[in-house]
Amino acid sequence: MAKRKDNKGGNSELHNSYWTCPEYVTNCLSNAVKTYETVNKDSKPTEGYKRAKSILEDNRIKYGQMKRIKNWFDSFEGDHKDMEYRLNGGKTMNNWVDNQLNTATEVIKGPKKIKMETGLTNQFIKPHKKDNTKVNKHSLKLPLPNLSKDIPGQIWRGKPVYEEIKRIKSLITHKSKI
Repeated sequence: MAKRKDNKGGNSELHNSYWTCPEYVTNCLSNAVKTYETVNKDSKPTEGYKRAKSILEDNRIKYGQMKRIKNWFDSFEGDHKDMEYRLNGGKTMNNWVDNQLNTATEVIKGPKKIKMETGLTNQFIKPHKKDNTKVNKHSLKLPLPNLSKDIPGQIWRGKPVYEEIKRIKSLITHKSKI
């Protein structure tokens, strides 16, 4: 079962989480460690051995380590009978880690998806504290005069210039009210 401490959004909610290894996973690791120790008494311990010993001592795995284990299994291309594969827990550990991470992700994703489907704004965006009182150069957009129009030439040729007509009408109606 994952225990969460902080609520930042997304998978970041899982960063301080840990999972207690079930007995069938620790049994699998324990058997692999015993086999490794009997076969390789004088050899330098491999990474899989150190990881397995650490998991057996703690009996729990943090989120970061779960991700590393998942990544190791996802990129593993060797034989499934290799000692390294067995020290990492083999198919038992691979299935358990995948299941736990998928479940934990869905626990976070599910309520957010439901909220979005009921009409709330995007729940997957992390909350932030943005100071909207500051004005920057991109927030103010002033319309620039269109210099491509030849307004005096259009007036001289008798073509209507709507901007000028609107301005003149506003001047006339404004003066007539005074």
